[in-house]
Amino acid sequence: MNKELKIGLVAIITIGSLIIGVNYLKGLNVLSSSRTYYAQYENIGGLQVGSSVLVNGYKVGAVSNIDLLIENNQQLLVTISIEKEFAMPSNTICKIVNQDLMGTKGISLVLGDATDFLTVGDTLNGGIEGTLQDEVNSQILPLKNKAEQLIGSMDSVMMIVTAVLNKNTRESLRNSLQSLDKTFLLMSETMIKVDSMVAVNDDRITKVVRNLESITSNLESSNGDIKNILTNFSTLSDSLEKADIASVLKNINSITTKINNGEGSIGLLLKDDKIYDNFEKSTRELAELLEDIKRHPSRYVNFSIIGGGKPYVEPKIK
Repeated sequence: MNKELKIGLVAIITIGSLIIGVNYLKGLNVLSSSRTYYAQYENIGGLQVGSSVLVNGYKVGAVSNIDLLIENNQQLLVTISIEKEFAMPSNTICKIVNQDLMGTKGISLVLGDATDFLTVGDTLNGGIEGTLQDEVNSQILPLKNKAEQLIGSMDSVMMIVTAVLNKNTRESLRNSLQSLDKTFLLMSETMIKVDSMVAVNDDRITKVVRNLESITSNLESSNGDIKNILTNFSTLSDSLEKADIASVLKNINSITTKINNGEGSIGLLLKDDKIYDNFEKSTRELAELLEDIKRHPSRYVNFSIIGGGKPYVEPKIK
């Protein structure tokens, strides 16, 4: 073997080893047989060549190539190489997922339930899982919106409070609080006085309570008598209800009508002016007679125990 052939053979072996090593570092095993499948995405979120392809967390292959399809709305064509032998249903989803908290991307094959299976070179349905930042943003964004609304509401409240609690209002509020303190102090002093009064008159209060207890005891013991009284009142009310009060009232009405019409003695006395005048004159004369008898009894009664009585002589008017 000449020198040039040796150099060429070493170069070929070196280049082959370099290619195998680079692909091995990328996660690709060029020496093993693999099946190639494709998936299209609008955004791969940082997926790289050599990223793992997993089924239920188990590595079954790797991403072998990523191409930008300019003619197809700038879609990204991802080529995956499957090293393990297993059948993939036709509705399997090739989903880009996060492998760790640092955001390392990989592909998870979500096997479907279809009865027909994919063949080598078919294109799978693509999907992408939200990043950790997207998840955090989805949780934090509502809190952020609520916080902004709360801050706006607090700002409005503080503006209202500032507008209401001006200098005059603050002064009035301060005076009100001082008056309230004085009121509480007065109430405290009053309670102290009431307490001292209760302490001084403790015996009297005790007697009053005993008297109240005695009264309640008497009422309780007289419960039967009170019940009898109420029963008698009930009987009396029943009797009054059964009595012919209507006829009595009718008779009284008839009597008052006759009196108003001038019938009978009382009616004549009230209605006839002559009878009333004669009655009034008679009573006046009778009163004058009684008054004269009191003043001049000798004019009407004249007797003597020893001798005969003297006739009455009317005094001469000078």
